[in-house]
Amino acid sequence: MTKTEYIKKMYSILSPMCAQYGYHNVAAGMIAQSIQEGWNSGLATKYYNYWGMKAGRGYAGKTVAMNNKAGNDPAVYRVYTSMANGCEGYFIFLSYPRYAALKNCKTDSEFLDKIGPCGWNPNKGYGDRCKSHLKEVYAALGDNPQVESQWVVGKTYTTQQDLNVRSSPNGNKLPFLALTKDAQKHSFVGADGTAVLKKGTRVTVKDIKTEGTCTWLKIPSGWICGKNSKNVYVM
Repeated sequence: MTKTEYIKKMYSILSPMCAQYGYHNVAAGMIAQSIQEGWNSGLATKYYNYWGMKAGRGYAGKTVAMNNKAGNDPAVYRVYTSMANGCEGYFIFLSYPRYAALKNCKTDSEFLDKIGPCGWNPNKGYGDRCKSHLKEVYAALGDNPQVESQWVVGKTYTTQQDLNVRSSPNGNKLPFLALTKDAQKHSFVGADGTAVLKKGTRVTVKDIKTEGTCTWLKIPSGWICGKNSKNVYVM
């Protein structure tokens, strides 16, 4: 399995699990962390433990004793039976109280900044090392704009701040009169003369496309930015 194939497969598993376990969709951040931990290591490829999760005294599942490449860090790790089972094990691992704050993280970067200090790895720079993999994760997911996301086509969500409405993903800003009559009731004319959809507006998602680090949502009037690497604008 190539790294791109790995990223896409993992995203298809982790994204719905984020919703299932009460997280915002930070699946890309979780994948970036798994890359940092060794996505293609023996522990990952043989035992489906993609995040290097160790087995403590209270763990009753299957385990394997392994050492690092340098041979100076022997440990007992958790063993899983499939990629999906390993991902489920990751969420179960995150159920320890010390990781509770991660459920409030709205972006991949925020998740990676906080997971180390929560107790995963207190070493300085751990979050930055994980975040260094986000670019390649986003690039791989950008090849498939139909990947699962925290939004579902046909469902309605709320804008978290004022947003421009565009003709296409990252396209030209639309004028006020180009919006539907209903959208006009919830918009105003910006300083540059284009339409601005007000914070708190309920919007129905018609399509979803990812370009680079931004996920775009199509609404009846055009396209708005759902999130980028730093912020979530529609929830």
